[in-house]
Amino acid sequence: MTLEPLLVRTSSDYNVRTPTTPSGGQLTEDNNNNNNNNNSNSNPISQKVLKILINPIDDIKTRSALEALSEIYNVNSVIQRRNLRGNIERKAIEASINFLEIFGKVNEQLTVIESEIKEMNTFCDEITQSLESANRQTALLLEQSDILKSQRETCKTRKVLIDAFLERFTLSEKEVSILSSSESEICPDFFRALKHLQQIHGDCESLLITENQRAGLEIMERMNSIQETAFDKLYRWTQTESRTLSRETQEVPAILRHALRALKQRPVLFQSCLEELVHIKRNAIMRSFTEALTRGGPGGTPRPIEIHAHDPLRYVGDMLAWVHQNVASEKEYLEGLFEPKRKEEMRSPYEEGSEEEEDITRESDDIIIQDLLDRDLDGTCRPLKTRVEQVLGSHPGAITAYRILNLIQFYNITISRILGPNASLSITLQEITESASRVFFNTLNNQAEQLLRYIQGPAPDLTSPPAVKDTVLQLNEIMASYETSLVTVAEREHDFRAVLDAILDPLFQMCELGAKDLSKFNKAIYMSNCLYYVQSSLSKYSFTHGRMIAIERQIEENMEILVDCQYAKLLQHSGLEPIIQVMETKDENIPLSLIQNMDTKSLTNVMARLDSFLSLADNDDDTFKLQGNPTQLVKKVNYRVSKMFVDTYKRISDAIKDPKNKYEFPATILARTVDEVENLLMMDY
Repeated sequence: MTLEPLLVRTSSDYNVRTPTTPSGGQLTEDNNNNNNNNNSNSNPISQKVLKILINPIDDIKTRSALEALSEIYNVNSVIQRRNLRGNIERKAIEASINFLEIFGKVNEQLTVIESEIKEMNTFCDEITQSLESANRQTALLLEQSDILKSQRETCKTRKVLIDAFLERFTLSEKEVSILSSSESEICPDFFRALKHLQQIHGDCESLLITENQRAGLEIMERMNSIQETAFDKLYRWTQTESRTLSRETQEVPAILRHALRALKQRPVLFQSCLEELVHIKRNAIMRSFTEALTRGGPGGTPRPIEIHAHDPLRYVGDMLAWVHQNVASEKEYLEGLFEPKRKEEMRSPYEEGSEEEEDITRESDDIIIQDLLDRDLDGTCRPLKTRVEQVLGSHPGAITAYRILNLIQFYNITISRILGPNASLSITLQEITESASRVFFNTLNNQAEQLLRYIQGPAPDLTSPPAVKDTVLQLNEIMASYETSLVTVAEREHDFRAVLDAILDPLFQMCELGAKDLSKFNKAIYMSNCLYYVQSSLSKYSFTHGRMIAIERQIEENMEILVDCQYAKLLQHSGLEPIIQVMETKDENIPLSLIQNMDTKSLTNVMARLDSFLSLADNDDDTFKLQGNPTQLVKKVNYRVSKMFVDTYKRISDAIKDPKNKYEFPATILARTVDEVENLLMMDY
């Protein structure tokens, strides 16, 4: 304690000590002198003051001691200072007594705690002994508990596996009821249950290649039984549903579509349903066709087709249009029944597959649709063929016969694209087409016989006779009708060639026979007129190109005849014919002037005659134009004739000017130059 140095000193112990500085150094010389003086001075007060001065006031222990004293003494008196030591000792004793009392209580409490701890230790020992005994007694139970826990986990795993197995390889009671019960209806749940059943059946096949063959066989046997019951139920429902379909039913029930797709897995049942469907649809279409022919639509609108039997073209067209319309609607119905337009609808609730399987299914559906469509419309073949043949047997005119033929060809091509060429209706239409073709060509043959039997001669102006004009008018009607056909452009010319031959060959033969009494020149004019008249009609259509070339060649042959005849006529009228004959037959070594009638005087007279002829020909168009011939052909003939005449005059002029022919003053013989003659004859070209 900080007061300890004061407590151990007595009043007689105030000896003067050598003071030290706070830093431990020696005092100065003056201080040493003072100390020596003080040592000699034994005054107690001096010693106390000296002691106070020696001890530093700011020492920590001193300060703490003073602070402690200030707490004990409230009054700084002489008595208190004198009793300082006793008071301090008394305070120390009191503190020690208090300390002993407090620690006595603590000791008592520790003693109690010690006894309690002993009791607790005893109790814990007893518990430990009990636990050891219990552990020894329950060791077997714990071992059995661990075994049971392990078995419980194994059972849980087995339960999960069994639940998964049952879910995959068994049907729920609801699914069995939907598939087997006659009271439950066919609905989407039925197809989902059937799909689940088929999945189970397929999964059982994988069990057969494992050690679980017995389970797979038992499950398959049960699933087969349920599956047969389900398909039998679906078959009866489909049969009943098919009988409710009417001719007007065009909206395909989705349930029926799914039922047919499911029954495809049972070919016998599926085929039986198709037969029932075909029977119903075929009878409905036959009945509807008969009503359309005889009774018309509901309430008489549209009117019966047979009411127009007096108009062969409309009668046949209405029947074919009705058949085509029903072919299209029936195909649309069957496509909706077997092949939905939207790809996502193709997957029924009971069936899934890859794209390859879907393609195979789609191809199979196309074959089924084609077969059903053919059989559904088979009932219309006989009444349609009978009525069309009756119309053809009435011997319509060539134009009407060809329009009927073209109409039948149009529908034959259109319907064959839908049904295929081997369908009954397509074969019937092909037979009708052949019948119509025979009737048409028979009509043309009869007309040809009439033309050759009653031959019409040319008119006085050598123009085409009425028979040519009537035949060409008829041909125009036929070509206009053929223009609307569905035959491709590349095949049209070959396809129409037989018609042109059947019409034009007898016509040109008649023209040849009618012109047999004409002169060669007039016959050429007449034949050119007839040929050009036909050519002008054929030029409107592209599919007559081959025949146009043949007619052009015939016209060219007749033009050659006209050119030759007209050229000979010009030589004769102009007086140049004898000169040309002499020039072509004379000996090359004999001068032309030495030949008889080829002297200068004779040639001068011939040239004068030529000059007069050219002057008159300039004002007389009849000399160079062909009567009754088309203008462009006339100009073409006259141009070629004039060109040949100018070339001939040039030969004569060159021969007169040639010194070998020994003509004196050849310029006086030639009345006109070659250029002048050419200008006079070819001024219009």
